[in-house]
Amino acid sequence: VGFTKLSAENEPAALSLLEKQRELLKPIVEEHGGSWLKEIGDGLLLLFDTTKDAVHCAIEIQNIVKEVENLNLRIGIHQGEVVFQGSDVIGDDVNIAARIEPFAAEGGIAISDRVNASLARDPDFETKFLGKPKLKGVGQEVKVYCITSHGLPETDMSKVSAKLEPEGFQWNVKNTIGIAASMIGLFMLINFMFLRIGFADEEEVPSIAILPFENKGAPEDDFYAYGISSDLITDVT
Repeated sequence: VGFTKLSAENEPAALSLLEKQRELLKPIVEEHGGSWLKEIGDGLLLLFDTTKDAVHCAIEIQNIVKEVENLNLRIGIHQGEVVFQGSDVIGDDVNIAARIEPFAAEGGIAISDRVNASLARDPDFETKFLGKPKLKGVGQEVKVYCITSHGLPETDMSKVSAKLEPEGFQWNVKNTIGIAASMIGLFMLINFMFLRIGFADEEEVPSIAILPFENKGAPEDDFYAYGISSDLITDVT
């Protein structure tokens, strides 16, 4: 269900859950060396130095939020590059991080092939290959896996609903990392992008940025402005 619709139906509960999310996640992100760059509505932009930092952070997040009613997450992790252009963050890898999130089970973690290659050297981790989807708006080939160790649930492919290109899809039943997560069934989409930093030339404009809407009304209505901009970004991409 869309963020805007849910916040309209039960704004007090949505605001309370959003605040609970910040309260729980910020200390975990800091503990694992992550930087909380910014919030865009129901989205977050974070920065980590290593694959392991991001993955262990994601695992701890899932362990913590499963004890909170209605705070159910899917998390997707991708390793790649991101470009900072002014205050905006752009790049194909940012899109990939968001696109692989739907391939995670509720309470689970989906990862790209780059992240899987890093984890393959660690015997503590087990993963399962999910497929090679043609992700919508993504130019590069991406293989998707889910983490099945650490008590994480395996993805049920019949329940996956992801944005794909209409053709070309087939199932097969000091770097930094990108994570995208969304709450299932109630309230918010959370995007975590933990990616390598780059800087664009002034003439280089590789993508369109949709900035958060500014609320000109009462401060308590900020929630709606954030939600609408987030939903618009999701629909456009």
